[in-house]
Amino acid sequence: MIEVWPALDLFSGQVVRLRQGLYDQMTVYHEDPIAMVAELPQKLPRIHLVDLKGAQSGIFSEWTVLQELCRQGSQIEVGGGFRSLDTIAEALDRGADRIILGSQAISDPEFAKMALDRFGPTRLVLSVDIMQGRTRIHGWQDDGPLPDSLWENRYAMGYRLLNVTDISRDGTLHGLDPAFWRHWANVLGDVGAGGGIQSLADIEQLARFGIPRVVIGKAWLSGAIKLQDVLPC
Repeated sequence: MIEVWPALDLFSGQVVRLRQGLYDQMTVYHEDPIAMVAELPQKLPRIHLVDLKGAQSGIFSEWTVLQELCRQGSQIEVGGGFRSLDTIAEALDRGADRIILGSQAISDPEFAKMALDRFGPTRLVLSVDIMQGRTRIHGWQDDGPLPDSLWENRYAMGYRLLNVTDISRDGTLHGLDPAFWRHWANVLGDVGAGGGIQSLADIEQLARFGIPRVVIGKAWLSGAIKLQDVLPC
């Protein structure tokens, strides 16, 4: 069964969503992520947590939120500003299950290898966010390398967990690009999909393609997808 990871994107402590990765198209959904999670009718067994300001600055800062969500027993994958081995180690020590690596692991192969050697392939997720055929890094502000060759290299290095975001559809609720996801369903590794997912039908389609994990953001925050329909009781 496909794993569903509800996303909590934070900016200055608030729960937000961007549209197509644009920081000037930000919607605030809640002032307090801990209170928001507490108000939900059911516990979130898994959370995809991202510090958007950290993704821009290179410094993760949402330590209080991370630690409290971990204390509540949710499985957390966290990203946004993890550009040093010490920061990765601290997040794991505070209870995170895995760390999402983007800009630094994409632009610096030596860092990617050192992180993998120290923490192992089950604790690290490479985030490949794609717009118009190129990866985007530094909070989606700059172009990175071609995504296919990047993942081939990092898979050969030893990475196995990959999160892919279709930025062109992220935060839009416009639905999937089937050709995009058929391609990524056929690469090596364990792929998580995000960007444009708007309905249960989209999740079911990704499952049929063979993708084992999905990240949903605006779809659950807006109520387009009900958590009770996609998460265990």
